[in-house]
Amino acid sequence: MENRTELGRDASPVWALSRALTAAAIMGVSLMLAASLGQLAGSGAGAEQPMGERLLVAAPVAITVTAAIVLLRRRWDRGPLTGIGLTGLRSDLPGFLLGLGVVLGVGAGVLAVLSLTGFARWDGVDAGGLLTFLLTNAVVALLWEAIPEEVSIRGYALTALRAAFGRTLATVLTLVIFMMVPLIAMATGALFDLVVHAGEVQLWLSPPGGDSPLVYYSTLAVFGLLLIYARDATTAATVWTCIGAHLAWLTVNRIVLGSTEAAQVDLGQGGTFIFLGAYTTLAIVGFSLLAQRAKPNSSG
Repeated sequence: MENRTELGRDASPVWALSRALTAAAIMGVSLMLAASLGQLAGSGAGAEQPMGERLLVAAPVAITVTAAIVLLRRRWDRGPLTGIGLTGLRSDLPGFLLGLGVVLGVGAGVLAVLSLTGFARWDGVDAGGLLTFLLTNAVVALLWEAIPEEVSIRGYALTALRAAFGRTLATVLTLVIFMMVPLIAMATGALFDLVVHAGEVQLWLSPPGGDSPLVYYSTLAVFGLLLIYARDATTAATVWTCIGAHLAWLTVNRIVLGSTEAAQVDLGQGGTFIFLGAYTTLAIVGFSLLAQRAKPNSSG
């Protein structure tokens, strides 16, 4: 059976790695340049900023990264966009809804179980505020993170690596490429500060928000694995399944981990660990089962 994401039979490891690294560089540099330029203008993509300013910072990331990846695919690879998961509205929209539904479903299910067993305690929910958060978070998260990261990493990079390596090695390399994106972004930010502000350079391995590097990059690796399974969950292998799953992951985590005051959930340290571990594992299992079901259908 021919690999659904194969670029060409004569793809070499150097060819594949160069394309994957290029995709990571485009994503990391675009993300940090948008953030740095936004800071110069007093704007940002954070929830504390007005919605208009958030869109002005986030939208260029999705536009720049997607346009660059499409150009690379057309001019450098001379291949169809379907090969990197941009398969057309007929399969992209169902794929997006599938990715969104799987992650939201297992997240809500695990949270419900934890609530019934006393691990999760709700201190209050503001329905209007929660709806506003869901809408604004969805738009900004799609433009700032979900669309550009999935098109570049699970779309372009994963496709290139699978053309030259076995699926297991391609998966490992894609995870490494994914974890390089924040490093590239931080390096870009440090260079920007040196040029514009003549400021001090932060440690490149320090993750955003000051989290533990071990926790941050371990979580990123597990999240990346979930998204790779999501890529194979449909017969068309649309990357929009990954985009839906990415958006759902960000939404669930931001609600449960306290990024919005509209929903106050107290899990405690133990409950948070159980929640994240359980719902991520179930999502991976769900996408894996869907991928097994899609595989025989795609062989024809």
